[in-house]
Amino acid sequence: MNVMVGLLLTLLRFTHESAAGGTHCDGRQDGARCFVAVGEAVIIQLLNNVSEIPKYEWKNERAVILRGKGYNFSQNTLQNRFLFIPTNGTVAFKNLRRTDGGEYTLNIFDSNGRNIESRALQMIVQAPVSSVHLITECLSRLEMKVSCLSEGGDSPQYIWTLNGDKLTDSELLSANNENNIIILQHSVSGSLACSVRNHISIGSTEQIISACKEFTVGETRCDAREDRVQCFGALGGTVIIRLMNNASEIPKHEWKNKTSIILRGEGHKFFQNVLPNRLFFLSSNDTISLTNLSRSDSGEYNLEIFDSEGQKTVQTLQLLVQAPVSSVRLVSECLSQLEMKVSCLCQRGDSPQYSWTMDGHTLSSSELLYVHNETNIIILRKNISGRLVCSVRNQVSYASEEKTLFACKDVSLLVHSLLFGVTILSCGGIWLYFKLKESKYKDFVTYIRKENPDDFNVIQQSDLIKHKHK
Repeated sequence: MNVMVGLLLTLLRFTHESAAGGTHCDGRQDGARCFVAVGEAVIIQLLNNVSEIPKYEWKNERAVILRGKGYNFSQNTLQNRFLFIPTNGTVAFKNLRRTDGGEYTLNIFDSNGRNIESRALQMIVQAPVSSVHLITECLSRLEMKVSCLSEGGDSPQYIWTLNGDKLTDSELLSANNENNIIILQHSVSGSLACSVRNHISIGSTEQIISACKEFTVGETRCDAREDRVQCFGALGGTVIIRLMNNASEIPKHEWKNKTSIILRGEGHKFFQNVLPNRLFFLSSNDTISLTNLSRSDSGEYNLEIFDSEGQKTVQTLQLLVQAPVSSVRLVSECLSQLEMKVSCLCQRGDSPQYSWTMDGHTLSSSELLYVHNETNIIILRKNISGRLVCSVRNQVSYASEEKTLFACKDVSLLVHSLLFGVTILSCGGIWLYFKLKESKYKDFVTYIRKENPDDFNVIQQSDLIKHKHK
């Protein structure tokens, strides 16, 4: 009995030392499958009654792990991570690795050494899914592309719902919604949720999405009456450039880039050689309007002005066309030391600049693990909470997103406390069992003395002991 108690306590301690508790698996049927997380522990029920089995061995594809005859056994491998409890026919692994996955075979032999039964067990060791988040992107025809991204996780399966219901063909551009990327039809909106699961874990996230709308790019203005001016225009938008003060007083002028003359004029008379559908010259205020900007419009432009004697002066302008920023999203993640990593994700935008504020003020070194806060990823110190705002801008646009953050909590203490509580309750149950047995034995002795005082001394001690263990 003491041996059984010792093995039970060892098993409890074994699973308690595991990083994340244990998984239970029944391996008594041939072809059983066990799914376990990397780094966790597994307890496998192999046999019902070891004492009745003359000989047995358990092995994987590489080596024999366990050999035994009844309660007598020997372990050949995995001494620090493997435990066999013959009293209940279970084996336990802790700190599982991917290399522990594979097929395990239990061979049972009769008293003549003949193999009378073989059972196969498939152990699959997987990484759990974590940190699930959604990324949305509006496409050219106003459909919405949504990606469900998770860190880690082997063989993930994806489940999508909109407002609590499974996505339908009328909401999806394609019928299959069990991938990590879906495309929603035009005008679809609501509470979109993505659940990611495998055999050992599940993670999910939810986001309110709004239907994609036509993106209207605003105008940018630039004063190019001085030499070496830099102008910025939004991709697909319009740039209005002030070129001169009074074109009517200029005998001759030309505006050109490195490949061709775009505009030629004499006073208020001017001629356009290229870009007839996108470039407009307004002689009333001496401005050029260039619409539907493309990246090829970027580059150096020269305005050449000639006086009445043919003398030339040159004004250079550098035009930079940028994609505007849009669809800003904040993603937070708790790190091992309870710091918080926050990413500011922007769907598009050239040369974005990031600025961060917490409850209306710029983040300080006491809040940031690193002082520099002009990147799209920051790490906040432990116990930092509040309303975090990330602002993203470039020379042609601006966007921002805010999120209320709560300090990361340490859940490891709770897990270990629960495991400790289970251990205490188990030990208490064992103690109570033996106390009840002892009380029953004492009651029996008292009864014998009372009913048969003369015969008590002739009762054999072995009979009393036998009665004690009934």
